[in-house]
Amino acid sequence: MLHSISGDLKKSISKAGISREIEAFQVCDFWQKTIKGIFTEEIADKTQAIKYKNGTLTVAVLNSVLAQELKFKEEEIKEEINKKAKYNAVRKIRFEI
Repeated sequence: MLHSISGDLKKSISKAGISREIEAFQVCDFWQKTIKGIFTEEIADKTQAIKYKNGTLTVAVLNSVLAQELKFKEEEIKEEINKKAKYNAVRKIRFEI
């Protein structure tokens, strides 16, 4: 009998308790891809998604000026990340200097 590998994989991940870690990794990866599409590579290199938990993405930034610039684009960034995630993954972005 043939089984869906995708379904079995999802069950195994869930049983192992690592689904949240995988989700966090994916959202942080979506940050990097999204920020490079909205800003220049130079600006993207000055940011790093460091944590994702309960709908909040925490991003380290180089300085307060950059944090403010990113804050202005927060809604656009969230929208793009959520498109990549295919659900409303990011509800808030917190910037840390």
